[in-house]
Amino acid sequence: MMKVHFLGSAASEGVPNPFCRCGVCEKARAAKGKDIRTRSAVIVDDTMQIDLAPEFSWQMMRDQADATRITDLLFTHTHPDHFNVGDLFSRMEGYGHRIEHPLRVYGNDLAIGGCRDVLPGYSKERFAFTRLIPFVTECAGSAKVTPLLANHAEWEMCLLYFIEKDGKTLLYGHDSGWFPESTWEWLAGRRIDLTILECTYGYTNNPRSNNHMSIETVLETQQRLIKDGMHDASSQLVLSHLSHNMGLMHDELVELFEPYRIEIAYDGLIKFI
Repeated sequence: MMKVHFLGSAASEGVPNPFCRCGVCEKARAAKGKDIRTRSAVIVDDTMQIDLAPEFSWQMMRDQADATRITDLLFTHTHPDHFNVGDLFSRMEGYGHRIEHPLRVYGNDLAIGGCRDVLPGYSKERFAFTRLIPFVTECAGSAKVTPLLANHAEWEMCLLYFIEKDGKTLLYGHDSGWFPESTWEWLAGRRIDLTILECTYGYTNNPRSNNHMSIETVLETQQRLIKDGMHDASSQLVLSHLSHNMGLMHDELVELFEPYRIEIAYDGLIKFI
C-alpha cells in the first residue's frame, strides 16, 4: 500500500490569489473549505516529499505532519511555487535539533545548485544531493524513482516522476502540458495505479497544450494512458495544481470530471493505493 498526502493543490498564485478579485477568488474567501488552496506538493508514505511550497511550514502544522520523518525530497523544477528552498535552512545544524538522518535531495542541475547555494557549510549528516538524469532510475529508500521529461519551462529541464514501491506505482505528472513523446514512449505498457496531473488552464480548445494542461489536455492524456496500457479499470487519476483562472470552484470541478472518473485534489487529501 502507498499513501499519498496532498499538502497543497493550487497553481502558482494560490486560491484565493491575494491580489485578485475574480469570481473564484471572491467566492473562495467566502466559502473557505476545499476552495482554499495552497501551492501544490505531496508526501508519499510520510517520508518522501515532492516539491516544497511557500506554505510548507503552515501545511505541516495544518495537517499535523512530521517533517523530521521526511528522508527524501524530489524537486520537479525551480519555479518559486515548487522550490521554496530557503526553508531547508531550518534543517541545518544549530537550527533543527535531534535529527538522526540526512535529507536526500533529488533534482535537476538548477535545483541541486540552488539548494547548495542557500545551505553554505551544510554537513553530510543533514543533507545529501543527487543530480538526476532523465529516464535513469534511482533508489530512494525502498522506492524506485525514475525522472521523466516534462513539457514546461523553455529554459529548464523540468521533471515528472514515476515512483515504484511495494508493488504500487505512482506517476506525478506536473508541471507539464502534453507530455513529450520520449516520456510517453518510456511509460508505454507500464501499469500505473495512481496518476496525478495538473489542470492549470481551463477550456482552451487545445487537447495538447504546452507548459500546463487544459481541461481538454487532461482528457486527452487520460485517453492516451488507457490506449497505451498504463491505466486500466482500477487505475486512479487525480487533478491538482488548480488555478483560479479556470473559473471553476471545487464542487464545479468535481461535477465536471466525475463522468470521467477523475478526482479533484484539495489541501489535506490523503489517497491510498
